[in-house]
Amino acid sequence: MLAQVKKMTGGDFAGRFGAWWHGRDYVPPAVEETAAGAQSGEGEKPAEAVEPETPASAPEMAPPVPATPRTPVFAGPTRTQALDGAAIRIRALEMLWGEGRFSPGCFSLDTRIIDAALELADRPGDIGFIGADVALLQAFVAQSDRRPLVNEWRAACLARVGETIATAVVSACEVDRPRNLADNSLPALVSMEAFAYSDHKAGLVGRVFRALDAGGRWVFVDTTRRTKKTPPQAFASAWAEPLLATNDEIEELLTLAGFRTVRRLSVVEPVLNAARQGYANLSRILERAAADGLTGREGALLLQELAWEAQSWRARIRALEGGALETNLWVADKTEQQGPLGLSLDAVVKPDDAGAADTLFDSAS
Repeated sequence: MLAQVKKMTGGDFAGRFGAWWHGRDYVPPAVEETAAGAQSGEGEKPAEAVEPETPASAPEMAPPVPATPRTPVFAGPTRTQALDGAAIRIRALEMLWGEGRFSPGCFSLDTRIIDAALELADRPGDIGFIGADVALLQAFVAQSDRRPLVNEWRAACLARVGETIATAVVSACEVDRPRNLADNSLPALVSMEAFAYSDHKAGLVGRVFRALDAGGRWVFVDTTRRTKKTPPQAFASAWAEPLLATNDEIEELLTLAGFRTVRRLSVVEPVLNAARQGYANLSRILERAAADGLTGREGALLLQELAWEAQSWRARIRALEGGALETNLWVADKTEQQGPLGLSLDAVVKPDDAGAADTLFDSAS
């Protein structure tokens, strides 16, 4: 894979990536000096690029000894064997966004989601999850001894959760048809981007409402659109076709289902900061992957998945920054609640994390 990275970037990954990020043409280092030298006849072609002429009388050379093939090695748990395409995608996501993460996020935001879910959960019962990644579930089990009932519509994500969270009860389902959630049994349920990929949104809301007990709460993070259409390039590498709703459409569905209080809080900034941090680490990630011995098909697939994810999130960042998309933390209660959400999101990402990507791209330009 290292050879592929070098061939793709010419040894200047940060420069090429920074130019791509800012939408500028890539200018190799010292290109003006090289061009000037070529015009004046100065400078020579590097020796290693010149193919030496073989004399006619040269003795016959012994055939080279074939190199011993290297077995691909993957950093992280249970990654020493060859991976199928879905598992490679999970690995690429975790390399870009952090261990246990399937999308940009941070620990502080995870804990605020869990705090909101557990705030009113003074009754016995398990907590439901739809589309949660490993990092969010780890934050939950660190705070609560309740069982997480995990519903997941992506097989590779389900497998990753099952091998990591020992206390989780995992169930495969369609995103809008969670399973193994008994009626009136849950004090709280947490979902991530369930509305964004749900085909039957009213069915999703109705199923969650029935699963919650009389004082139940649904906490979810979802991306919504503020234009007539979803920017397709912002979800180019997603697991399924996004079917984004507007904030008003979601609020109407929640109210019609019977939720008495619906509140939301923008989490655009922490999501953007987490995404920028992932980009800032990308060149180091690729170098580390190369050093770990990723070669052949696995290495090529990993590069492809990283490229797709980077491309789609670059477009999504632009859409979030421009206001075409919005990401909110929602809290829907079956009981009447007063006042705004008691959550503070002003310090969910460290200041130096927020500026890391800008520093990389500015220095690369």
